[in-house]
Amino acid sequence: MTIDERVTVGMVNDIPKYMIWKGRSHNIVKVGLRHHFIEGKILYHIFSVTTPNLFMRLKLNTSNLIWTLEQIEDQLT
Repeated sequence: MTIDERVTVGMVNDIPKYMIWKGRSHNIVKVGLRHHFIEGKILYHIFSVTTPNLFMRLKLNTSNLIWTLEQIEDQLT
């Protein structure tokens, strides 16, 4: 499901460890694909991460350091 909402992400050694969305903390247990792209003059970093029961795609805007939850899927198999 596409979300596109601002979130808070806690990092340790450049790796996301938790994400807070709508007042609820989600512990990140695995970081999958990570890539970046440039749009105009802004560099974005994209992280595909999982929690114990969710898949999420997070985007970091390096110009203003704002994190966005782009996508979320539940019931991982």
